[in-house]
Amino acid sequence: MSHDASISPQPALLGLLIPRPKHGYELYQEFSRELRSVWQIGRSQLYAQLKQMEEAGLVTVQTEPQPSRPPRKVYHLTPKGREVFAEWVHKPTPYLRYIRVEFLARLYFFHLLSLPGLDQLIAEQKSVCLAQIKRFDKVAAQTNDGFRRLVLEFRQGQLEAVIRWLDRCREILCLQD
Repeated sequence: MSHDASISPQPALLGLLIPRPKHGYELYQEFSRELRSVWQIGRSQLYAQLKQMEEAGLVTVQTEPQPSRPPRKVYHLTPKGREVFAEWVHKPTPYLRYIRVEFLARLYFFHLLSLPGLDQLIAEQKSVCLAQIKRFDKVAAQTNDGFRRLVLEFRQGQLEAVIRWLDRCREILCLQD
């Protein structure tokens, strides 16, 4: 759903490789099936990302022959790729507009991989949102522009809704155990 170039699907692709190596089309199918309500990716974009990941040493590629078809590339996660994924999945999303993509993808991987630390991630995400609300409060207090104040109030309301939703995430996902 996000077409913003500053949000990279690479960490999510790395996460899909944690259980086992996969070929490109299999990665595309899994990404589309599991994350389509959060993040959309085209096949050509996915293959371009895989090439970049290989060049960065995050994955290695093994060519696998297929009967009556061209050989296919199977992608294997490297230790560096695991490290990049682990760093990403445990980091809160810094911007409100990316929560609907990145944070939801992080939740998916915590669930899929049974990762520890979800409670801490949710607490850190709440802290990020609260800091943004305080920053908007400060800016709103310094403006006499009614429109700008309404925009800031709207964004604060969104952040407050996210905080309530994060409490719900904690309630549902962290207290199940």
